[in-house]
Amino acid sequence: MKTSCILLVLICVLSCGAPKSTDQANLQGSWLAQSESQNGKTWNVSYLYVFNGDKLFFTDETGKEVTYSYKLDTTGSLKFIIIQPDETLNISAPVSIAYKLDGDSLKIVIAPPGLRPTEISDKNDQELIICKRKGS
Repeated sequence: MKTSCILLVLICVLSCGAPKSTDQANLQGSWLAQSESQNGKTWNVSYLYVFNGDKLFFTDETGKEVTYSYKLDTTGSLKFIIIQPDETLNISAPVSIAYKLDGDSLKIVIAPPGLRPTEISDKNDQELIICKRKGS
């Protein structure tokens, strides 16, 4: 009996104890978008993304804020933020946004409506947004 309890605890530690992606924790906080590009054309922007728990607050350049629920999909070589608006918008289904997180730098890729990003780039009508962690 004692051996089976020890074995059960060991199995639980080995299967449950491995840390999952730390991207969820590393995304938390405020990110300032500095530039956006599409098909090689770049322009300056001043969007604000705030990740707080499982919520994403997006503020555009006019000051309008939209709140999303989000979850991460880090299972493939390309990682995704899957967002669902909390308010009633013209988006009925969740939207997948590709991302690349590197310290205080965050790249976000938005594909044309109905498509998923295929790479971290501004090619094929994808929008590439470059963000820096606020305060860095």
